[in-house]
Amino acid sequence: MSPWHLGVLTMPLRSLNGLRELFLRRRAELIKRQDELFSEFTRKITCKYRKCSIVLFGSRARGTHVSYSDYDVAVIFEKISDGFKLIEELRRLKPRGFSLDLIVFELKDLEDPLVKKMLSDCVILYDALKVSNILEKKINK
Repeated sequence: MSPWHLGVLTMPLRSLNGLRELFLRRRAELIKRQDELFSEFTRKITCKYRKCSIVLFGSRARGTHVSYSDYDVAVIFEKISDGFKLIEELRRLKPRGFSLDLIVFELKDLEDPLVKKMLSDCVILYDALKVSNILEKKINK
């Protein structure tokens, strides 16, 4: 069976152009809403996990991002018993369509030179654990 017999490839070109325009329009709307979705995500985290700190790092924190860049977020807890389960729970709080790279740390991990380097240009969004003292950063409110 040739690929031209598969659904989309047999559609008239005019229909494909319409689908492409619809996709691009929806994608542009979603990109415009990313900051709103990010605020919603951080609010949900702070409501569920009061004793944590939330840090934005990467291109968005440095101000070098492009409109479609994802959000690099570290959520820091005093102690983590099951990291995979915790990440799964945090991902469930993520709004649909929100582009996210998520990592969790224990407070003691912030002493690791590699972690410190990774978070060197971070913006602290929520700081119940006072990680600003460890990372020597100002809190962005």
